[in-house]
Amino acid sequence: PSLPRLLRIVTWFPRLCLRPLFALLGFIAHPAWKQILVVLPTLWIAASLFIFWKCVECPIGVLKMIGRAMSKDSKKPRTVLISGGSSIQALHLARNFHSAGARIVAFEIEGQFALLKYSAAVDKFYTVPRPNPADPLAYARALKEIVDRESVVFYIPVSSTTPAYYDALAKPHLEIIGCQCFVPSARDVVVLDDPLELIRVSRAAGLATPQFWVVTSEDDVRMWYESGASKEGRHFIASAGARGARDRLRFVMPEEKSLFRFPREISAEKPWVIVREPKGEKVITCTTLKESRAVNNVTCRVDSSKKGLVPQKDDEADAWVQKFVSCLSPSRPMTGHVSFRLVRDENVSNGQGNRLVAIGARVGVSLPYLCQVQPRCGHTATVGKLLNTVLDTREALFTYWDPLPYCAYYQSRRPEERHAPPPEPCKTPPNVPL
Repeated sequence: PSLPRLLRIVTWFPRLCLRPLFALLGFIAHPAWKQILVVLPTLWIAASLFIFWKCVECPIGVLKMIGRAMSKDSKKPRTVLISGGSSIQALHLARNFHSAGARIVAFEIEGQFALLKYSAAVDKFYTVPRPNPADPLAYARALKEIVDRESVVFYIPVSSTTPAYYDALAKPHLEIIGCQCFVPSARDVVVLDDPLELIRVSRAAGLATPQFWVVTSEDDVRMWYESGASKEGRHFIASAGARGARDRLRFVMPEEKSLFRFPREISAEKPWVIVREPKGEKVITCTTLKESRAVNNVTCRVDSSKKGLVPQKDDEADAWVQKFVSCLSPSRPMTGHVSFRLVRDENVSNGQGNRLVAIGARVGVSLPYLCQVQPRCGHTATVGKLLNTVLDTREALFTYWDPLPYCAYYQSRRPEERHAPPPEPCKTPPNVPL
């Protein structure tokens, strides 16, 4: 209620004097200050660490230059090109190669968050247009321009935001100018990224396979629903064939036909495969191939309760990978990274003698790569703790000599979005996300 007229006249001068104080208190009490008070300490700490490291790095760099000048076999650092500049695994790759003495150049497609742009390990950062199926070689030309400009000698595609198919198409164009590419050929990428080829090779190797249905029309989908198969478990539909490997799409299938909304084309030219996901523990690998041999394999268990990855030593998964890779018939020796999505089937009734069932594969560097170099620590207690702890992406992002990516990654998101990313990001589906 308004003050009586006499009281307002009496208190007019005190209120006039206190008005600046009230304005200041209102400014300080604004909700935006709460966010600023949370952000500023992190930014100051990161900036202090960054400045300190730069002050230390300059003298060290000068000493290294003097040492190289005095050395007889002085060599210019090799330049490594890394794709997927918005992903954590690309940041981890860049830091590892930078620590090994390489010069790092990174890029990302337009419209993605440029995480590696803030890293002290990256010397140059580029953005390239998104690959276009109508002109797939435009992407190769963009990469070739970067390789020419930066004298790149080694290219590692992470393939987190673009299918590896386009990197495989660019491979011969880059190798001509002396850039070695850590990716299989286009034909072999199709074999690994195509779910039907994954099932075919698994059967040839005597490995267990999931139940699946190939659909080439809307009628096939309708008949699948009418058969009642949708009620018998969790299913997803994935793009198949050569075009499917290029698009690399996968969506969850709803139980009811009335909920099925699918704007994508389903035809004989663009087939899809419906896969029943077995019940059991989910496992994701990051496998390193060299000359068609699996030289390294890192395995993580998917922890659905904590929505993260748990590194684990899995001899059964290692044996599965070795057996699968040995049955591949590549057009040329394969070198690159590939990730397998496996399920430890609870109902072993297939008589195959192997509990692991492959439900997907993807050429590229996956999140388990973050654990690849950590087990080298000689402290067994540390290794044991790592193998039983959910992978914390915040620890993977932060390092004392390169703190800015940590701040850039988390401060660019709203508070409710600042959590660990899902184990394997998928395309935005028309139905329910995986």
